[in-house]
Amino acid sequence: MPLMALVLGRLTANFTGFGSVDNKQSTHDFMKQVQKNALYFVYLFIAKFLLVYIWSFGFGYSANRMVQALRLKCLNRVLNRTITAHDAQTPGALSNTITNHCNSIQSALSDRIGIMIQAFSMLLASFAVAFSQSWHLTLVMLGLVLMTLGLIGFIVGSDQKIEAGLLKRYTDCSAIAEDALGSVKAVVAFGAAPKFLAKYDAILEQAEADGKKRGPFVGLMFACQYFFMFTGWAIGFYLGAYLYKRGLISDPGRILSVFFAMLIGLGAIMALGPNMPSFIKAVAASGDVFKILDDTDKRDATDDFVVSSLGTRNGHLVMRDVSFSYPSRPDVKALSDVNIEFVSGTSTAVVGPSGAGKSTLVSLLERWYQPTSGVILLDDYDITEIDPKWLRQQIALVEQQPQLFNASIFDNIAYGLIGTDKEHAPMEEKLLLVEEACREARALDFIQNLPKVFATNVGDHGGLISGGQKQRIAIARALIGRRPILLMDEATSALDNENSKVIETLMTQSGDRTTIFISHKISSAMKADRIVVIDKGRVVEQGTHAELIAANGVYKRLHDAQLQDEPDATEFTPIESSIAELKPLAQGASTVPDSSPNEVAEIPDIPKRSLWHNLYTIAQEQKRYLPILMIGVFAAIVTAQIFPVQAILLGRVMQSFQGTAKEISSKANFWSLMFFIVGLGALIAYAVLGFFMTLLGIRLTRFYRLDYFRVILSQRMEFFDRVASGALVSRLSTDPANLHELVSVNLGLLISIFVSIISGSIIALAFSWKLALVAIFGAMPVVFAAGFIRMKLDSSLAEATAKVFEDSARFATDALSSIRTVKAFTMEDTVQNSYQQQLAGTMKRLSRKAAIITLFFAFSESAELLAAALGFWYGGKLLGNGETSTEKFFTVFIAVIVGGQAAGALFGFSSNIGKARIAANNILGIRRHEHVPQEAAPSLDVSREKDANVVVDFRNVSFAYPARPDVTVLKNVSFQILKGQTVAVVGSSGSGKSTLLALLERFYDARSGALDVFGKPILSEEAEAYRKRLAIVPQEPTLYRGSIRDNIILGVDEDKVKEEDIVSACDAAILTDLIASLPEGYNSDCGAKGVALSGGQKQRIAIARALIRNPEILLLDEPTSALDAESEQLVQETLQSIQGGRTMIIVTHRLNTIKTADVIIVMAAGQIVEQGTHSELMARQGYYFKMYQSSRGD
Repeated sequence: MPLMALVLGRLTANFTGFGSVDNKQSTHDFMKQVQKNALYFVYLFIAKFLLVYIWSFGFGYSANRMVQALRLKCLNRVLNRTITAHDAQTPGALSNTITNHCNSIQSALSDRIGIMIQAFSMLLASFAVAFSQSWHLTLVMLGLVLMTLGLIGFIVGSDQKIEAGLLKRYTDCSAIAEDALGSVKAVVAFGAAPKFLAKYDAILEQAEADGKKRGPFVGLMFACQYFFMFTGWAIGFYLGAYLYKRGLISDPGRILSVFFAMLIGLGAIMALGPNMPSFIKAVAASGDVFKILDDTDKRDATDDFVVSSLGTRNGHLVMRDVSFSYPSRPDVKALSDVNIEFVSGTSTAVVGPSGAGKSTLVSLLERWYQPTSGVILLDDYDITEIDPKWLRQQIALVEQQPQLFNASIFDNIAYGLIGTDKEHAPMEEKLLLVEEACREARALDFIQNLPKVFATNVGDHGGLISGGQKQRIAIARALIGRRPILLMDEATSALDNENSKVIETLMTQSGDRTTIFISHKISSAMKADRIVVIDKGRVVEQGTHAELIAANGVYKRLHDAQLQDEPDATEFTPIESSIAELKPLAQGASTVPDSSPNEVAEIPDIPKRSLWHNLYTIAQEQKRYLPILMIGVFAAIVTAQIFPVQAILLGRVMQSFQGTAKEISSKANFWSLMFFIVGLGALIAYAVLGFFMTLLGIRLTRFYRLDYFRVILSQRMEFFDRVASGALVSRLSTDPANLHELVSVNLGLLISIFVSIISGSIIALAFSWKLALVAIFGAMPVVFAAGFIRMKLDSSLAEATAKVFEDSARFATDALSSIRTVKAFTMEDTVQNSYQQQLAGTMKRLSRKAAIITLFFAFSESAELLAAALGFWYGGKLLGNGETSTEKFFTVFIAVIVGGQAAGALFGFSSNIGKARIAANNILGIRRHEHVPQEAAPSLDVSREKDANVVVDFRNVSFAYPARPDVTVLKNVSFQILKGQTVAVVGSSGSGKSTLLALLERFYDARSGALDVFGKPILSEEAEAYRKRLAIVPQEPTLYRGSIRDNIILGVDEDKVKEEDIVSACDAAILTDLIASLPEGYNSDCGAKGVALSGGQKQRIAIARALIRNPEILLLDEPTSALDAESEQLVQETLQSIQGGRTMIIVTHRLNTIKTADVIIVMAAGQIVEQGTHSELMARQGYYFKMYQSSRGD
């Protein structure tokens, strides 16, 4: 481009010389020189087209490769972080850094860096050209440019600090969104959406306050650029005329060459303006990314081991004087001087009250944490000296709340082969191993009844299968690898008695394996070779079952509390016969919606709208911000007039060069003053535009981030069955950010550019319509055609790219939210390889699209040179024929050329426009997606006479999950529950028990039949008001980052709840002693997902959270599965004491806890097979009788 200044200088000299009064050149010679110089523009076009294509595609391709490597490196570092580091930061926040922050870096590297390098190269080359023409004039201009760059540097540095703060705020928002969307059923059931929205909006309010600080800096950045540009021209013209008059410049052509060189150089600086916000954002984002890469203190100690592996693998474990405190509570000892020996080839059961420290043993044996003191030995080696990955490959783990991945059943089980000699076995062999493991875990029957069998996707966090089915898959995953050590933490808590009995038998047949079984079930512990009793973090007893019973200590107390009602052994019927008889009932039954989130991760059925339609919708919705918008638009229109005015001024300046040195000098003062005045106008107009459009953007961003979150939370539950929470969290982060890129300063710049093109065209037509028509219609249509094609392709590319990063964000969040499972099964490399393959395959396809798009980009960037060639050639012809003047020619030429540059700049926003279109469609389109109706259904008949005592009435209710309508989960279910009754629902895993609770919570609607609650159709009452009358204790209770108090009052209005209500609920849930033992009491932090608490403690908090709502109907899904026998008994007594007139529905496998229920409903294969009281069902000796026999006191 600086070479263009030399050509422009020559052509300008040709034109001004030919138009001067003392011209002696013939028209023929003049046209010959014009044609010769005009051809240089064609050569420059070819060169620029090729060079722009090379740098644009090269930077884009390189950026993709570099950022892909950066993502992988970040994921590697995050996966290899310590568990302590993961406890301190949510998976959503980490995934946001890996995905969205890297997106910002990629955008800067692919587009903005190239443009910035081009701009600085043009600036340097411009000065080189200018110095060759007049070093006196150039030196003065250089000082002005340096001042401009210094000021921009200061502004960028200040803005970058604000941007870094904004990114931190939005990362915190991602953490809140992940909490809510990762446990959306709990949020809906407790009506907690307003609380999450309030927390989300509180951070957005802080972000808005930070964002407002950017307004003055953004306005100042644009204002200074344009002010210094026009001031530079004023100084340049004035000083150039002075130097020409003094004879220090030989001819006006040199002044014009310097002038045009400065025009191009300063224009290059101005080109940085629209790109600076993205660059600043990338710099700020890189801070978080490199913090992950550089933070070696938080890395798992994978390189600090002495022994990479042991020659033999006996699995002999010894804990010697082990004490431990969690990093989050260093003053509270979780374990104190623990001494336990886990002998190879034997089974050891670890029992004790809830919160005694049993699960802490798992954390230490898995080396998630290091003991505070003492040592743990594996085959006489300190495990801190052994490669932790090799150590974990010797241990097969079943967690208390098993984590499955958003993948097929086959993949989830086959992950258990990682680190074994079968890891890379042929698929056929792996399938046989998976089938065998499923057979041992009693999972094969229900899997074979699924339409896709092992290919069935389990959903986000295994949410598409029942708790018992999830636990059996987790057990199969642990068994498949045949590892030397089997470590089970409440491995059968979600299983029915038949399945748990078979599995317990398998677990206690250790063979050469060391089996460690942590359980609340004394009946399971009885079969272990050795039993260890832990209480308050200390080992209080060890021995066999008989020895501990004889010792009459803690174990005896736990035993008596749990087994006091054990059935007579003579009544026991072999399990196998019971299962054989019941097996036909299970055929075809499954509660698994057949849905693969990988296949349907996109939000379905969202109508696509044009960008302009969406912008109109935004304008209609945001009328309160109309004054801000109008000020910004007015400022944009004013800035748009600067360039047509510039064309007029430059035309007059060119004309002035036709005179003598004295005449040129005499006019310099006036025209320099005019340039300075225009510069002052630009200073004010761009400052106003930058400030007000930044303010508008930040306010709109706050509104649409919050609204997007609100609308997502209002979706039907089947929506969340289809779309993974990680993908939604990613969208919540990226879509508003992409929309902000358009509705803030860029919107003002686009308006300014568009109006500038129109104004420039009008000026050109007014001065010389013949030349204007040729220049405009000869060049503009081609530029616009190329630009629109590029915009369409860019939009397509942006959509494909957004899908890639959404999927990768879901994948990363899925892995990071199950980081303990990832580490336990040494899946770090597997996760990273899958992530790499996911990115690599797609990036190849995207690169091919980018290669085509870059062609149009290069053409739109270079087409102004063709327009210049055409303009000079035809302008010269008109001038030669006397049909135009030099002034008119240059006015038209500069107006059209600036218009061409503006058009190129307009389409330079095509990437932003494409992303914004997708973002706007997602944000506004999801509103049109079917959501949960909050109001009552108006057409329902509520006038029918009904028994006031009937609280719940199922009448021939059938149900299939929306994602798999061909599999009926409930079949013609009919029963009634009277006011104040306690009703228990029992049955095998996957029989449809929890589905009943899901229908009562209005997570789904029945497919057929009728369901009345509180004497009227369930849909006849407004949803929020209806759910306030219910409370649920879910099978896997979810706690959130925050205090115990915050988690307990999650489902109530905190302004109305009294302190005594909280204390009373905690007393009822047996929480008082736990809270008293914590330094901060009720204000103690639960950690992310309640990580700071044991399973039993979390379950008791969940019970307190339900009780404080004082519900009319209390739904309990395995409410005591994670509690020890004593706590279970106390909770049972509490539930009985608080029942009063309250109706309770209990889903459970622990039959000894429901003998006093008013009604027991027995389910199998989605149907009710029996119902009655305990004594009535026992007398029938049917399904329930056999289940109770097999329970043996559980």
